Amino acid sequence: MSSSPTHTATLLIMERLSEVRMYSAPSSSIFNANLTTCLTAALTPDTLRTALSPLLAWITLVIIGTLSPVSIFSGLSLKRSTKELLSERSSKLDVLDIFRFIAILWVMLNHTGSEGRIDILERLPSADAFKSAMHNHPVFGALMGNSALGVEIFLVLSGLLAARSWLRKADDPFFPHWKSFITRRLLRLAPSMFIFVYIAAGPIMEALLPRYSSSMVSACGFWGILSHVTFTSNWQSTPTCMGYLWYLGLDMQLYMVAPVFLNLLHKSPRQGALLTFATIIGSMFVRAGYCTAYGTCNKSDVDIPFISYPGQDAETLKGIYAGLWDMYSRPYTKCGPFLVGLLLGYITTATQYTMSPTNSKTLFRSSLFVAIATIYAILPEYWNPDAGNTVYNTIYTAVFRTVFALAIAGMIAALYFRQEYRPTHPIFAMLAKLTYNAYLLHMPVVYIFNWLPFLQTATSPIHLILVLPFVAILSFLAALLFYLFVESPIGHLTSQYATRLGL
Repeated sequence: MSSSPTHTATLLIMERLSEVRMYSAPSSSIFNANLTTCLTAALTPDTLRTALSPLLAWITLVIIGTLSPVSIFSGLSLKRSTKELLSERSSKLDVLDIFRFIAILWVMLNHTGSEGRIDILERLPSADAFKSAMHNHPVFGALMGNSALGVEIFLVLSGLLAARSWLRKADDPFFPHWKSFITRRLLRLAPSMFIFVYIAAGPIMEALLPRYSSSMVSACGFWGILSHVTFTSNWQSTPTCMGYLWYLGLDMQLYMVAPVFLNLLHKSPRQGALLTFATIIGSMFVRAGYCTAYGTCNKSDVDIPFISYPGQDAETLKGIYAGLWDMYSRPYTKCGPFLVGLLLGYITTATQYTMSPTNSKTLFRSSLFVAIATIYAILPEYWNPDAGNTVYNTIYTAVFRTVFALAIAGMIAALYFRQEYRPTHPIFAMLAKLTYNAYLLHMPVVYIFNWLPFLQTATSPIHLILVLPFVAILSFLAALLFYLFVESPIGHLTSQYATRLGL
């Protein structure tokens, strides 16, 4: 079956976009190409044996610490890590574990339906039919199209926890407190992410999952890998180097500016609230400006792999996809949900307010309704795919992420401020502790399902939902191993180091 001129143009544009890199030098320069190759080789080993050696050495230390509890490696013990994983918490914020689990499942659903399909990865004509089947489903179409809203749940939770962490020592001098605040966040995120990138970008992943390497890593180069380890991957020109990790850069950047809002909220609540609300509203106007300028209001920045723009010339397509990525990944267009969480975190520390059971139920149900309505409010865009930048489409694109975040915050507030404390099931606490590693590892797991005929011939979102439990189970099993051998033991060491430094 031959490709249409439009499809051919789309392929060419996406190929050109995949070559663009942040800080990249002209591709015609042999010197720069050789330099990039050398720098990349310095970050990733050449052979599988060389790559495995430090990992095997570390695993050996963990096993020694487990078998010899009185040794200097006892802090790495698997027994200690398992006990930490299974420990229960007793807090009103336990409910956040459920939201975190829902968010990661939604993200997995998103990626299973995109990177899990070979025709979407290779941009084959059948991909358009699959995308249409996803969006046109009367019940699950909007749920699939707006599955990227799982990111907004994570942003609300991140802002909430950032606020509570900062406000514990809000009266300390600002810059020493800021330094400690950011350092602890780096120590929380960096070790696991660095080791995952080391595995994913080198010969280990190439041997285990060559399709993942060819699709997610082959175009990385030195600067792509560096963007991850410096938490700037959301500023790549296009998300072609393990692009799904862009969120970590966004999260770190928002953490870095959060103390400005929190310090003002603590010292002058009125001015702090005004600054926060003004920034949220300003972000909405920026989003509206972006989608108007790039002509993308009718598709919004929803599930990008499922967006297509047939009938466009090559230059227009280039601008459209660049605009979508700008709107999807930058802190000034994504800060609204984080700041909503920041305000909620401040409120939970600044008041002892409690709700009656009736008020709690009313707030929760009304917030849930708003969240569902926001998801399905994308449907007019699906029903009128050629409508363009109408008033409705522009307003929806500008506000839907923040409105959804407000709904999530409302549900959390309803559960947090209710009079009676109802503990969540301990399984959610364990899953929540594994969520970060599940996020890192779920994409390689999704690539395993490239070989599943059931998924490759799927014609309905229901098929994706049936595959999702298997993706989730494998992802969390991989996350469990990563937690026991990497996150927990390294976290114990870095925590001791931070304590000694007075952080």
